[in-house]
Amino acid sequence: MHIKTRYQTLSLLFWLNHILSILYMSRIFSHNTPMTIENIVPLILVTFMLIDITYISACNVRENKIVSLFCGLLVLDCWYMLLLSDTRPAAQLVFAALSPLIWYVSIQFILMFLFQGGGYKFRKAVNTVLYAVCVAALVGIGLSDKIYALLYVIQFFISWTCFLFVMVYHWRRIAFVLKSEWKSISFSALATMMVFCVYYFTTIGIPYHISNFGIYITILLFGLSVHGIVIKGHNSSPLSDIFSKQQSVAIVGLSLMVLGLTYLIAGYPLNELFVAINLLFSFIYLCNIILGQCFKEGKGSLMKESGYYIAIQQLQKEEGLKTEFANFLHDEILQDILSVKNMITKIHRPLIRDTVMDTLEVLNKKIREQMQDYHPVILKKLTLKENYRNLINVVSQNFPMRDLQVSFECAETLFLVEPYNVLVYRLIKELLTNIYKHSDGSKAWVTLTLKDDRIHLCVADNGTAELSGLLLTDQTNHKGLSSISEQIGALDGTMEISDYEPHGVCIQIYIPMKGDVSYQYFVS
Repeated sequence: MHIKTRYQTLSLLFWLNHILSILYMSRIFSHNTPMTIENIVPLILVTFMLIDITYISACNVRENKIVSLFCGLLVLDCWYMLLLSDTRPAAQLVFAALSPLIWYVSIQFILMFLFQGGGYKFRKAVNTVLYAVCVAALVGIGLSDKIYALLYVIQFFISWTCFLFVMVYHWRRIAFVLKSEWKSISFSALATMMVFCVYYFTTIGIPYHISNFGIYITILLFGLSVHGIVIKGHNSSPLSDIFSKQQSVAIVGLSLMVLGLTYLIAGYPLNELFVAINLLFSFIYLCNIILGQCFKEGKGSLMKESGYYIAIQQLQKEEGLKTEFANFLHDEILQDILSVKNMITKIHRPLIRDTVMDTLEVLNKKIREQMQDYHPVILKKLTLKENYRNLINVVSQNFPMRDLQVSFECAETLFLVEPYNVLVYRLIKELLTNIYKHSDGSKAWVTLTLKDDRIHLCVADNGTAELSGLLLTDQTNHKGLSSISEQIGALDGTMEISDYEPHGVCIQIYIPMKGDVSYQYFVS
């Protein structure tokens, strides 16, 4: 079976970029090109960035968008570095186009990183403005140098103004992410300062050597965090399922040593050594792509014990879901389908036709509900409040005979990282459904807040249900409050049940939101 995914396509594109970069390096840094500091520094930096692309992309088996976008940013920075000293008209034209693209992708990357790819207010408007000013700057290249320079400056200021506006408006959300990643970002900032100092004193003889250093700030500041995301998500490449870490290091190390000694003994120029090193890593990257595809198609037979154990665990989980889904189909769906089948021969009768239509409508409703239970749909283009409000409307529509007014209070800028956003989604659905089923009240209140990284969910109604009766709710379908309490307890949270004055029941849930846990789910 041939499986072609977006991840595979991106991997092949990154590999193709690696090959094109090698060809360009071979062309621009020919055998007769003198090896000066002005030529060596770009070769070293580009080589490191290309190798990093191969590593990050090979380990990104979960197809994380932010990791792929970071690799794309590295690609743009590589070509920016390579074209920096190329004075040919075509090269200068491409070089001019890279600056607006890099700023556009950089800000998009930072926003995606800080908001974890989720929705936020003004997202659509900000994306439109960022795209418009980037396109305007690119169009300016074909007009004149002065117009391009003006449009580029306008893009720079408008882009960063939009970015700062979003940061200020969603400062609580940004503060949480920065708090969660402060160690990685702080270390990256320190490393950036060190790299800048080394780069500054190494290239001090090159004119305008720091004029465009800001282009690389994004990858320097967030590079460590991205590598952390890759390690949390999948700390190995496909080749690591064949070779151990020590074997992989030994193979790469010996290969580099052989290349270095060969070029040293043969007296080849230094630029050709860098080309050979990049060829080596492009070959390793291609092997990773092919092996990764084989493993996805079930053709991989050489796997180390840990990989096999993880695969068995995953298989057990999948079998459990299959069994649960099979039971749902048998108990909830199959009987109705058989009934429709038996009635289909009498469909010409109005009563039978209405019965069939009603049965199909019930089936449609059951299947949609089960789909939502297995995988809640939280739309990225909507804010969290809008997603939860849609959920409450859906739950209300499931009980058309119940006249229950539901009040929902939640901040427009509320931010819950994964998996907490999905957990709260399930909690609201389950608790509100219980009110519709078991309460005789006419009003319900749902309040959701986040303070000091602590989630507070309060669900109350004005019915006459007894607390003891609620605690004994059937747990076989995970509808009981005891099972909810157990799940919350596993996350170091608490649940309080009390009377709601003047009558009714109030359920309050407190859950600490931990950023280090959220990024594990963010990458998956």
